[in-house]
Amino acid sequence: MSTSVYTLLIVESPVMARIIQNLSPRSVYVVATEGFCWRPKYNAAAHQLKAIADPDKVDIRKEIKEQAAWANSVIIATDSDPSGDFIAWSVSRFLKSNGVKRGYIQNLSKNGIHSMLSEVQQLDEPRLETRLKNRFLINDLWQKNRHLPDMQLAGLTAIFGANNSYNHFLNDGAELFISSEPISCSPGELFTVVPQQKEQHYAIHKPLSTYDVVASVKELGIAKTYQDAQLLLQQLFQTSLHSSGESLISYPRTDANALYSETWESMRRQYMKLGSVNQLKPRFLQEIAGDETPHESICPLNLSVKPKDAAGELSSGLGSLYRFIYNHTLRSITMPAVLEHSFVNELNPGIYFYPAQSQSVAEKSISVNPCVTVSDLGMKLNRMGVVKPSAFGKALDAWAAKGWIQISNNVAIPGKPVLQRAGYAAALREKLLSLNRMAENNTLSGETVQTLLTS
Repeated sequence: MSTSVYTLLIVESPVMARIIQNLSPRSVYVVATEGFCWRPKYNAAAHQLKAIADPDKVDIRKEIKEQAAWANSVIIATDSDPSGDFIAWSVSRFLKSNGVKRGYIQNLSKNGIHSMLSEVQQLDEPRLETRLKNRFLINDLWQKNRHLPDMQLAGLTAIFGANNSYNHFLNDGAELFISSEPISCSPGELFTVVPQQKEQHYAIHKPLSTYDVVASVKELGIAKTYQDAQLLLQQLFQTSLHSSGESLISYPRTDANALYSETWESMRRQYMKLGSVNQLKPRFLQEIAGDETPHESICPLNLSVKPKDAAGELSSGLGSLYRFIYNHTLRSITMPAVLEHSFVNELNPGIYFYPAQSQSVAEKSISVNPCVTVSDLGMKLNRMGVVKPSAFGKALDAWAAKGWIQISNNVAIPGKPVLQRAGYAAALREKLLSLNRMAENNTLSGETVQTLLTS
């Protein structure tokens, strides 16, 4: 991309705008919509979507209009989720221009921003509108089918009542075990595992998703509720150090447990200043996010900004959160530790189990049952299109308040409303997964959705 022309770059967050402006070429001007400048209004009968102007965002819309008139190029770089799609669609319609482009910010570094600016594509407004209307259509018809439970309750039922892939297990003493690979099984299946003496196994730490952070921050007592944990995470993202002006962490809303190749290389260079390069994970163990991943895992932007160095400028909660993210990131990019205890199950060769904590484990066979951690819950619901990372903390608190789930030691347990619907779990899971795929269909009809919902 030529940097000799004026480019208007439109993002959602004022914090993102500030960070990106500092990293962009001088020819780029960044404006934040501060969320929705228009509100969606869906007419189910006519299957039409409108954008209703927010009266409190007049000044922002005026600035976008004025700057777009001057710009040689207009790029909208919002999230790839339904909210980000709606913002991109409504801004494009407002500007009434066929030349608006779409970009996806994956890496908050100078190279990452330059790459985004050079890889933008023409914004497909009709395609965006179709996808958005599909989502509204699906939600509207789901609500009208009274035999179906609330969509989020349906998602929880699908997770706790149907066969799933599990990475976490509990023994009789409610101690948490982790499997080296996911195991597909029924919710109540029992596994007998025996000590493994012949081989060395390792505890693999992966980079953090939003689900991991929200779950851990509440469990560690850094925040009182899951919503508070998510708000604290957002606040840390918005924070920059007074002494240096540096921001501290990457984008806080992601379902990824992986980092982009460029970030791994950056971490490698940064870590060489802290320790030996031989301590880093070898490439074959690195969790690398593909180009199609909207946002990589949450991590410090600069490893040289250690928690103790930032502590003086942060509140107690923010300091504890940054320390957690920083220390976990170090564990996830360095060589994994050799496990003191590992176990195997004869029906799952090649997979080993190990205790999540370094507690003493008896050298004998152990019975374990699959369980769903809070983080697992978020990941599984996201795959069904039920809850996005941005709404996870608030949703967790709401489900617990309604009795849909209970949470103990970071493990989610189904409540009575979920257990009562367990017989429909497999059917609900298939409906949700199918609908999530259908949302991308250019020719989706109400009849198709209704047929699936009533089948």
